[in-house]
Amino acid sequence: MKKYLIAISCLSISAYAIAKERPSIESNFPVCGQSILNEKNITKVCATRDFTALEPRKRKRNWLAFLAAEGSGKYYGSIDRVGGILEFKNQELDMQGHIWDFYKQGNSGLTLKGHDSIIRNGIILNTNIVLGDLYSPPNFTKNSQINNLNIEKFGFLYANNTYDCKRLGSYSCENSNLLENIFLKNIKNKANDLSLQSWGGGIINSEFVLKNGMNIYGSKATILNNKIISDVELRKDNSLFPLIKLNKFNFIDHSQQIFPDVDDSTSIPSALYVKFSPGTVINGNTFTLTQKNDQAYAIVLDHSPRVRITNNTFNGFKVPILMDQWSSIVDEKGNEIKPEQFTGYGNIINPNEFASHVTMNRKGEIVVK
Repeated sequence: MKKYLIAISCLSISAYAIAKERPSIESNFPVCGQSILNEKNITKVCATRDFTALEPRKRKRNWLAFLAAEGSGKYYGSIDRVGGILEFKNQELDMQGHIWDFYKQGNSGLTLKGHDSIIRNGIILNTNIVLGDLYSPPNFTKNSQINNLNIEKFGFLYANNTYDCKRLGSYSCENSNLLENIFLKNIKNKANDLSLQSWGGGIINSEFVLKNGMNIYGSKATILNNKIISDVELRKDNSLFPLIKLNKFNFIDHSQQIFPDVDDSTSIPSALYVKFSPGTVINGNTFTLTQKNDQAYAIVLDHSPRVRITNNTFNGFKVPILMDQWSSIVDEKGNEIKPEQFTGYGNIINPNEFASHVTMNRKGEIVVK
């Protein structure tokens, strides 16, 4: 029995030592100043190192059970968390040019949640960023949302009131969460996709190489001065959504209904999919397809009224915008206009310009594969 205890102790010490040596994403960022967001003082913290995620280790035999039952120990899955979750409240994280790379984990997820925060000046590779958290887009087929919330009874919930205790009797006020004002600024990212689900949040002055595209869910977002390169492809037959040609300037296609629910969000490929996000501003961005795809759109508006789309450049898109009957566009002064009245507002279409198949290296440079 004594030698079993010695063996178990050695195994435990060895496992602890190995775990301690494995790198983890930085989380206890040192305070390095003050910043301002929306005229509010917030604490500035700074990243101090690069991070490369390791391939998750597989669990080995449960040795305690093995020793106790003469070999009946079981095998389990990975013992390492993939991706990461970081929470920021009234903070600005300055990554100071550091690189977070998750290439050994196959596009795992990185959730940057909290409220009134900015993540800026970094390179984040091979991970699907979720900016915000806990928001569930409406399912229009079932007329329900988070935890089968009845839309007809309670109305739609946005990313700022997913757990609004005054509207949801099943939730207590202790569970209320803020999902407001989370921003990416000066970030370079390569991944499958990116999701913004933070009311009042935004993505600004950043560069993306995305296999699919960017999703805005339940947010009044600001998408400003970004470069978005998308490799989107048609995944499903979109003949269920007949298109109505209303705009003779080839800026907008119209459909009575685009997606019956969130599960079909990939029916029509898009670089930027805006769902249930009124008042969103999309200005000064460059959207580029990697290859010819006449079925792809730069921007899809789904149940998103009063969106301003100005001064963008659309490369490789035959028609850059698709919107449904519940969405609308405003001009530069904020006046709602009909799709057929959309004459440009500084937007430029270059239907025959493509990026080709590109990637982003560890310097944040966009290079041909």
